[in-house]
Amino acid sequence: MKKLAAITFTSMMLLLATAMVVVAVDSVEIRGKVATEGATWTADDFAGFYYDLDDNIKTEELTTVVTDGKLAEPDGVTYTTTAMAKDFEFEDWGQYNVIGFMAEKYFAGYLDTADTTDDVLFEKSEDENVLSDEQLLKILTDDDAEMTVTSGTPLKLEEGYELGIKSIDIDGNKVYLELSKDGAVVSSKVISPSKDGATMLDKTFYYKKDVGDSKDVVIVAAHFKNAFRGADQDLATIDGVWQLSDTPADVSENTEYDKMTIQTVTADSVMMNNEDNDITLSKNKEITLMEGVSIKTADADELRYYIYKEATEPGTYELRGTVATDTATWDADSFAGFYYDIDDNIKTETLTATVTDGKLAEPDGVTYSTTAMADDFEFEDWGQYNVIGFMAEKYFAGYLDAEGTDDVLFEESEDENVLSDEQLLKILVDDDAEMTVTSGTPLKMENGYELGIKSIDIDGNKVFLELSKDGAVVDSKVISPSKDGADMKDKTYYYKMDVGDSKDVVIVAAHFKNAFRGADQDLATIDGLWQLSDTPEDVSENTEYDKMTIQTVTADSVTMNNEDNDITLSKNKDIALMPGVAIKTADADELRYYIYKGVTIEGEGAAAEPAAEAEA
Repeated sequence: MKKLAAITFTSMMLLLATAMVVVAVDSVEIRGKVATEGATWTADDFAGFYYDLDDNIKTEELTTVVTDGKLAEPDGVTYTTTAMAKDFEFEDWGQYNVIGFMAEKYFAGYLDTADTTDDVLFEKSEDENVLSDEQLLKILTDDDAEMTVTSGTPLKLEEGYELGIKSIDIDGNKVYLELSKDGAVVSSKVISPSKDGATMLDKTFYYKKDVGDSKDVVIVAAHFKNAFRGADQDLATIDGVWQLSDTPADVSENTEYDKMTIQTVTADSVMMNNEDNDITLSKNKEITLMEGVSIKTADADELRYYIYKEATEPGTYELRGTVATDTATWDADSFAGFYYDIDDNIKTETLTATVTDGKLAEPDGVTYSTTAMADDFEFEDWGQYNVIGFMAEKYFAGYLDAEGTDDVLFEESEDENVLSDEQLLKILVDDDAEMTVTSGTPLKMENGYELGIKSIDIDGNKVFLELSKDGAVVDSKVISPSKDGADMKDKTYYYKMDVGDSKDVVIVAAHFKNAFRGADQDLATIDGLWQLSDTPEDVSENTEYDKMTIQTVTADSVTMNNEDNDITLSKNKDIALMPGVAIKTADADELRYYIYKGVTIEGEGAAAEPAAEAEA
């Protein structure tokens, strides 16, 4: 949703918000497909690159060439982007050149529409192609939603701009407008949207200025549908708004962006490479290529990596899969929304959409399967557990038996495999970072749990611990982490409880490295922490999640399909398949669609996109 339209559609958004679960996080990693050698990414397989589904506009391409474990300069990494024509949302203004640059959407230039003067923004700009001047402008607003502006309520734009009605003549023909920035008037103009035979120029307010090296570029425009002189105030209807940033992005040759350097610039393209910057793909690395695009490598001996974009600004983001035009299959390689562990190459989920006559016919138009895989605890001495992605979230399926007796969490759980009981538990904490806990500062955990030291004996051998939830003690235990010959059970605090249909499942565990009796307070070092949700996720057969129904459940797998739910892939639809996964179709006559997961960074602007629709 464009920023100005977000206010208009707030009520609709609230109604739709229950249709699809949107995960709230502090930051979002938008990753591309996983590679083990040289690879190429475009907007088809990297959701971080700019993409317009409706018009199938994708401009960016990044290629890596791996030589002896490194991306050798100058062409170990090459990046190209080529502008494409796009209609304004207010289509009567014509077209402009849009371009993705470093995984953001930019304006490259206005385009001439033959045999018409309606292309006011092109006609009134002196330097209509800013890319020819080796710069780009951020597109701040491109909107055709109708809105009413009054003489008392100016239209608030981005970067401190406001457009206000100063007066309208008695016939409603002439509208006197002022544009201000940060309170200072920068432009005034009279337009005549309601006069007989009004032209596009009569109806369009525009403001042009020098931006960087480009002269007289229209950076603000508003199309007025009509205007009225009222008894108490003047008002007008705007049905087209356009704004560009007045601060250009430099794309001149030899400009460096982190490890990338611009090599060539034309009237419609930019090319960069990693000149003078060898990039070694050693394990467990996060490497910034350029603003907006980084590389992450697996903490593994074999090479495995992907490119990604990290978003931190408040808003709702789409983790989308590869774009499809027919029957398609997505897994964690091709859909960044599915759970994936790059270090151990763990991916459990697969979704297939089978298109028949423009629809996903029930029962098997959409099939989804997920199969648990063994994963090490972060505190590895506890052994392993079965992890499983379910509806694009990470879950615990069961503890695994390991040789020896260090697998305390398995040993102490009665029903160690919760998936056998047709349920899953959310993994809340899995951590091996060392932390100090004192008798005066309990360890705060998720879901209201706290683990506190009540006392330590004088030798530092016995630690009396209490676990509370929401202030009420639920468990107490004595462990002996510092005694001679202490084994894993001596050093591990655990709490088990019945969760749903599973009996005595360990849901909290903490490994104590040591403990000390102090003069003023007792303290201990924890170097392993584990917590599961005490509220299970139901995966029993015939359970319905939006349009999907669980068909089979085994000790290590779940399958679903769209039984009793035909899904028509008509144009311009946003359809919730299940919590966490939706389908979006292009507003185009030809079928084009992708699956996606919505993720929200909370804060101002976080509700910029509505959730998926409940109906097909």
